[in-house]
Amino acid sequence: MATPAVTVDYRLHERRSRRRRSGWQTSGGVVVDIASGQVLLVRTKREAREGRCGWTWPKGLLDAGEGPVFAAIREIGEEAGVHAEPLSRIAVFATKRALRHYFLLSKIRDGLPVGRETLEIRWVDWGRAKELLERKRDRRVWRAARRAFAAVQGENRATKASRAPVLFNNAPPKSAAPSK
Repeated sequence: MATPAVTVDYRLHERRSRRRRSGWQTSGGVVVDIASGQVLLVRTKREAREGRCGWTWPKGLLDAGEGPVFAAIREIGEEAGVHAEPLSRIAVFATKRALRHYFLLSKIRDGLPVGRETLEIRWVDWGRAKELLERKRDRRVWRAARRAFAAVQGENRATKASRAPVLFNNAPPKSAAPSK
């Protein structure tokens, strides 16, 4: 049986959202194609209307009674046509008007129908994604996602590593000497 490419952290605690007194909540994330190491960007009509290039992370409003993780999965499916699973929480940004949740997700399947608000979808490497993102918030999410992805990759390498002792500075392992 083949081992999975990514270890999924199912410990993400999902709480259903409570209505904020003012403002709104959004949820979305950085979707990584583990096989190629590329990330997903979407170009939306709203971003383009605001005079920007339009490239951003897929995200959207939470529905009533929906938790942030499920909203992120749903929005990524609607905006990008990608089915993804969450790996970890990246960031939460709170402003006077909004609360924004971001997650790191692994691509399971793409090619699903795309929503009307999306103009284009693009899989790009990490460096190109940083160049395409204009908003300061999106670049902060990029940095946090990059760190989270490195941590996930490190955990996977550690679980796949042999059980042999690790030697540092090419020093031989110390033998167990009897205690005095």
